[in-house]
Amino acid sequence: MNNKNEAKESSTEISKEIKEKHVVELEEETEHTLWSVIKLPWYEYVIVGLLLAVTIAMYILYANKGGEFFLIGKIITSVILGIWLAFRPSEWAVDGLDNLMRAVGLTAYVAGVISSIASNLPEAIAAGIMLIKGKFIIGGTVGEDLIHTAFYTTLAAAGFNAILLGIVVLVGGKRKGYIEIKKETVMAEGVLLRWGFVATLLTFGLAIIIILDEIFTEIHAGTNFPGIEGITAELPRMTGAVLVLSYIIYMIFLIVKSREARAAELHTDPIKATKPTRSKLNEKMPEFVTTQNAQRKILDTQEEINIVDPHSEETIETYSGSSAKIDNPYAVAPTMKRPNLGVWSAVILVLLGIGGVVGGGFLLSNAVEGVLHETDLSIGLIALIVGFSGAVPEHGIAVMAAVKGKTDVALGNILGGMLQMTLLIFGLFAIIVPAPINDFMLFQLIALAGILWFVKRSITDDNRLTSFEGIMVILAQTFAFLLLILGLPGII
Repeated sequence: MNNKNEAKESSTEISKEIKEKHVVELEEETEHTLWSVIKLPWYEYVIVGLLLAVTIAMYILYANKGGEFFLIGKIITSVILGIWLAFRPSEWAVDGLDNLMRAVGLTAYVAGVISSIASNLPEAIAAGIMLIKGKFIIGGTVGEDLIHTAFYTTLAAAGFNAILLGIVVLVGGKRKGYIEIKKETVMAEGVLLRWGFVATLLTFGLAIIIILDEIFTEIHAGTNFPGIEGITAELPRMTGAVLVLSYIIYMIFLIVKSREARAAELHTDPIKATKPTRSKLNEKMPEFVTTQNAQRKILDTQEEINIVDPHSEETIETYSGSSAKIDNPYAVAPTMKRPNLGVWSAVILVLLGIGGVVGGGFLLSNAVEGVLHETDLSIGLIALIVGFSGAVPEHGIAVMAAVKGKTDVALGNILGGMLQMTLLIFGLFAIIVPAPINDFMLFQLIALAGILWFVKRSITDDNRLTSFEGIMVILAQTFAFLLLILGLPGII
């Protein structure tokens, strides 16, 4: 009798859990208003308003009176306000872009990849403004420093994503010592991971060849060789074009594969939902529950029914049908769910987001310019600060997702950020201005190539990332940053 009561209570709890999950999913599909998305806490409006007023005052006072005090005030307020503009509006841009991509008919996976590019807008725009200022507006020594800082910022942002990847593995695997990687994630992300490794390795190899050519030229000319810090070499613009083209080809590949996946899904007869085999449990299951593609043990005895844990993730996934599309990697997005918006609301949100990020990038670039003009702070350290301020707040959300157990969300966000900064953003910059070659650029390129290879190999050998592997990724990238900060020749 006790066994029957326990079985009844257990199945009731399962039904309640699934109903709550179903209601939440329905609520998330409800269309949101524009105001509900951009609405901020009242105190945030007050803080940002005061900060904006102080920043404007500092700019006016420095322009009229000059002085070190107003310069420092201008730099500090620009950095703080710039970071806020880089962080908050970029979230609006991601939300709006995700809705627009879905509105034009792209699958969830492709929409997630394209909208994730907006997550890299803060550091990309800040570095881009520095690049254009250094090349076309300022010139001279400060202009060259701005160009170097722009490229350093791009690679530093990719490096911070690598460190966040290691943190996600540690946080997500704190109980088991590892995190599982879904099969569809390996299938969809593996192609770009392999190419990212090859592309960064080839770029590193080309840079080495150019450096060696410069060294041999100096030796044959009979000049006193100054060392690597005296070499002024640049990557050809063709290198950047190849990197950008490769990412564009990847996006075309994704769109084609996603359309094929959607077409196959529409022309395939839907699999009828099934329920657990035992009638006593069937009587307690709600009608909307499906278990297709679920691997479960046939429950032969009442005692075996009683051992089902209604609160475990495996039970909820099995009886809610949340793994229904597990075999379709190009239709399922490993991204966080975004608010459902109308098309015009999404357009306005994208414009507001991009406008805010551009304003933040302008303020950050002005702050960097002021520091380079008036202080002896190294460009390497400045690049780390700008890269940190753009990458960590935005992609740090992935760490919070890992804390909640959504490791697939976190991995998709961070790996996408690394590859986009390395291939797309770095490539675009290298087309506008030939990328300077020096010791940090060389070491960071080979470090990123090694990390990409290590992650790809770690994922494919057993479909998991262990805590040890996460620690190794953190150590590798931290070593590169320490070399940048502590003084590679020619950097500090």
